[in-house]
Amino acid sequence: MLDHSQLTFDEILQNIWASLREGADRGTHPFHTPVLASAFGQGPDARTVVLQQADEQRRELICHTDIRSPKVSGFRQNPRAAWLFYDRQAKVQLRLLGTVSIHHDDEVAAARWAKSSPSSRRCYHAAHAPGLVLAGDEIRAAELDQGFDNFAVISSAVFAIDWLFLQATGHLRARFEWDGGHWQGVWIAP
Repeated sequence: MLDHSQLTFDEILQNIWASLREGADRGTHPFHTPVLASAFGQGPDARTVVLQQADEQRRELICHTDIRSPKVSGFRQNPRAAWLFYDRQAKVQLRLLGTVSIHHDDEVAAARWAKSSPSSRRCYHAAHAPGLVLAGDEIRAAELDQGFDNFAVISSAVFAIDWLFLQATGHLRARFEWDGGHWQGVWIAP
């Protein structure tokens, strides 16, 4: 097990991004299904999403959504988002703040759609917007590409990270902020 008390800020950041990449790549990793939170309309809102990609160089987290989802119009009103990850075994909680961009019917969406499995594409073929009751009609495989019209990519440029390591001998917490060129880390009280 990693001795977190001896880690430098650079090592913590490397560990954070490695864990995020693993969460995007491996469906059984605790970071695979984070909570994505927002604030618009009638107040705060949160939902579990599937982390599709974590790119350290671009400071970017990606998930997919239906363009008709209320969160899309909400993020267009207020593009700030919070991501919450928790790994019970590693005893690590991450909170990441970012600015959201919505990609729909563009090159980013087309590239992500092309990488999607047929079962993932099925999620975007619903005749009605998320939240409405559906009749449950079967969708034939040949119709799956029609779902691209509803497919969107949420891309979040991360500008702050809060790392919390829980341990019986005393929790450790660090905060990182992007200053436009690199991450600045500070220790903060847990």
